[in-house]
Amino acid sequence: MTKTVYTKSVYTLVVEPFDGFDWDAANVEHILRHRVTPMEVEEAVGLPQLTLLAPSVSGEKRWKLLGKTARRHVVVVFTVRRRLFRTITAYPMNATQRKRYAAQIDKASGLSQ
Repeated sequence: MTKTVYTKSVYTLVVEPFDGFDWDAANVEHILRHRVTPMEVEEAVGLPQLTLLAPSVSGEKRWKLLGKTARRHVVVVFTVRRRLFRTITAYPMNATQRKRYAAQIDKASGLSQ
């Protein structure tokens, strides 16, 4: 029988510290095509979430944040550049991701029953 154990450390992965968000026309336009707003990204960052390492690109560290906004569960792929949180892409979680991660995120947020 396989058991999955979730620890608090899963939700507190240490990401490089950042002082704010790095928004420009390119990344805002990109996430809007996925129907996610900068406000939703910032909301998800500020709430309990699951953060995983993502593949690095050109030597730049990237992370995948799986979180929840007031409306829905989202995925945010990001990096930290010059101490700013730089969103690479963001999109609503698909059904498979929600099935796998939503309960963990909701539990960390105190939203599970």
